[in-house]
Amino acid sequence: AKALSALRPAAERGAHHAVWEIMAGLLEAYLPGEKPTSAHTRLVTFAADVAGWANAQGELPAVAALATGTRKSRLLEQAQRLHRQLTGVGPAR
Repeated sequence: AKALSALRPAAERGAHHAVWEIMAGLLEAYLPGEKPTSAHTRLVTFAADVAGWANAQGELPAVAALATGTRKSRLLEQAQRLHRQLTGVGPAR
């Protein structure tokens, strides 16, 4: 949460490309293995916002894997939104 509170102002002030590079690394390292938390949801939601601002492209394996989930949740919705932004296609199957 502290990392996001530091990154959000930078992204909102125009450093969205640099913030996206940080977020892409965080996503690959931090996305849940077994038990997602609200911190994961906040991370993916912010990453989806930043990816849109930065017009980021290119699949991230951790996001693609998360986007294939079937259990409806805010985390799944945001992962699918991010995956669509990065790849231009719907959720990975």
